[in-house]
Parts: sequence; C-alpha cells; structure tokens
Amino acid sequence: MKIITDNATLLRLLPNVVTSVEGETPLYDKVHPWLVIAEQWVSERFTGAAVLDAIAADPDTTIWQQTAILIMSEAMRQAIPSLDVVLTPNGFGIVSNQNVAPASKERVERLIESMTAGRDLNIDYLLDSLSEREDWQQTKQRDWFCQTLLQSPRDAELGVYGPEWTGNRWEAFIELRERARNIETAIAERWVSEALMERLRQAIITPGSPGKDTALALRLRDCVFAELKGEPRRCRMLDSVVNYVRQQPEEYPEWAESDTARLFDPPVFRNEKNSKGYFF
Repeated sequence: MKIITDNATLLRLLPNVVTSVEGETPLYDKVHPWLVIAEQWVSERFTGAAVLDAIAADPDTTIWQQTAILIMSEAMRQAIPSLDVVLTPNGFGIVSNQNVAPASKERVERLIESMTAGRDLNIDYLLDSLSEREDWQQTKQRDWFCQTLLQSPRDAELGVYGPEWTGNRWEAFIELRERARNIETAIAERWVSEALMERLRQAIITPGSPGKDTALALRLRDCVFAELKGEPRRCRMLDSVVNYVRQQPEEYPEWAESDTARLFDPPVFRNEKNSKGYFF
C-alpha cells in the first residue's frame, strides 16, 4: 500500500466511524484486502505505477486527496457487504451487540450507492488533475482514455443520461465508450478521417491544445452523444465540420492528405464532342 497506509489515514477519509477500542480489530485491518485491490485498480486503470508513486510522496496535495478518496470508496464499496457478517461453525451470522444494532438492508444499500457515487465523482476529479501533469502524458493509461471522444464518467451522465441520472457512472462510461468507438470510426471514415479524429481526441484531454481543435472535438462529441441516445446521425453538422476543415488545409494537413478528403473532391467530368454520352 502506498496511499492509505494505516488506520488513522483511513479514518480521516471516512465520516461517522466509531473508533476501535483496545482489543478490537481496526477497520484498516478488516478492509485491507479490498484496499490493496482498489489501489492496484487505480494504478493500472488511471495513474500508472510511476505517477502513483509520485502522488504518494506528497500527501498534502489535492491529487493525493482525490486518489485516496477514490481508493477508499472503491474498497469500501466492495467490502461493506462483508463487514457485519461473520463465519461461525454453524454458518454465517450478523455482528451485533446491545449498543449498536445492525443497519437495515436499505441503509446498507444507500451506503454502497454513496460509495459508488463518491468513487465516480473522484474519477472525474482525478482525471482532471492527471491531465495537468507532464509525467502522465506518456502513460498507457492516458492513451487508453484518448481512444475515444468520451473520456470520463461525467460524459455518461451529462452527455447521454442527463444530470438527474443516479446510476453507476463508471460502468455506464465503459459500456458507452465501446459503442462510441464504433460511431467515431464511421464518422472518421466518411467525414473527418481517422488521423484528424485522433488529433481531436487528444485535444480534449491535453491542456493548452488549440481552442479551434477543442471546439471541433466537442462538436463531434455532441454528434456521438446524439447517436448514443438513439438520434439519427447529424450529417449536416458533420458536413459543416468538413467544410470548415477543407477550407484550411494548412491547418489540418491530416485531413487534406487523407483518403477521406478525396471523397469531397471527386473527378470533374467535361463534355466533349467525341464523348459517347453527356454528364449533367
């Protein structure tokens, strides 16, 4: 463990936790296996090992707090169903005493939902912070998020389901992302080219990208959002994007040199006296 390394650190991240008394197993020890799994998940999916080490070295930063809450939320989300269940020689039982009654099933479910929501919110925050770091720019984790125009769980909420939606944003993001890739491939082949699509994907997550690139990327992302919601393809908007790009070949050489560009520059047929037919 590199981020949450002891019980005191864990308890600072959790509200309304009863402090363990002498002889009781600390919460950190109870959930340690899940903390290990959650930290490994964060390292492999979001930060990369080297960036996680750098974050762990400076616990007084906002990005450390975001990373720690993300790890804690994911660990507790998985651990909560087991925390009040014990295995006895006669089977499973519920932990209880005369001072604290077991929480109802509904309250436990709400707590798990709260941990899930906290996890997803801190994924968005962490990705925003990571995008500002130079040491993250060359990681395979960043490359993975740049593979589509949808690059964080907030895209699933705001772009497709709406702000009132309260589902599992991370799982929804993973599912939508795969569908978005197919839509983006079709748009690239017919309108913007794969090379320019790649450039525009990078613009969303790269600080300091040209404003015009970001603006075009967001217009294309709106088209993808529309199709993910079941709307027909916004061909007129895509045509307008191409018209803008083709008028500036020096600014967008990726498009001008692509096979896609030739779809918008067909051969010109001329009528001649010796032709066997005429073109109108």
